[in-house]
Amino acid sequence: MFLMSKWSVKWAMAASLIGFCTGQWGMAAQESVSLTISGEVSPLMAPVAGQLTALFYESYPRLIERFEKPDRSAPRHIRLVFDKGLTVPAYCSGAEIHVSVEWLTQHPEDVALLTHELTHAVQAYPPNGPSWMTEGIADYARLIYGPKVQPGWSLPARLTQKQSYRNSYRITARFLQWLDEKHPGTVDKLHRLMQEGTFKLEAFQTVTGKTADELWQECVADLAQRKAAP
Repeated sequence: MFLMSKWSVKWAMAASLIGFCTGQWGMAAQESVSLTISGEVSPLMAPVAGQLTALFYESYPRLIERFEKPDRSAPRHIRLVFDKGLTVPAYCSGAEIHVSVEWLTQHPEDVALLTHELTHAVQAYPPNGPSWMTEGIADYARLIYGPKVQPGWSLPARLTQKQSYRNSYRITARFLQWLDEKHPGTVDKLHRLMQEGTFKLEAFQTVTGKTADELWQECVADLAQRKAAP
């Protein structure tokens, strides 16, 4: 095992990836973003570190452009830490994201977990918001901002009445994806309410004219029909 130099990773990727952080995604994305990698990165893990770096420069400016709070800038520098012994695949704390060496060793294709955690860095929700919305929007962002191909990960094709939009992660994300298709802009409006700390369940009705329960029932029925269609 060896400690990969944070500068070797950062600058080795800079020449090929600078286009992602300058000028392609609007004013917010034009501000410089940077990534530092630290922790023990084995030769086997080095290609994964490279993929994570590429994904950072591709997805993070887009996440900032869409989800950044107008009066509070998201961090422009992110520290990515390769950790041993984590009990979860990854977690975000402010501008620092920790990823599990063991998880990525077993699932080297799961680089999109970084998009999920980067979404948390941009969300900056106050602690009073429901966690199912926090994680649901992060998985929704993972779907939208990729990478496009995510082996072993997808949102469910259909949902059931035994489930709930409060189930968090992929289930909530699938509901939000459907909701934004039916009522464009809804995810962004709910996201802003989460950032402001004013989100309540009644927001679904305010934004769409229907309660969350009514929307869930409609979503389940609609996805079931799509699945059954020849």
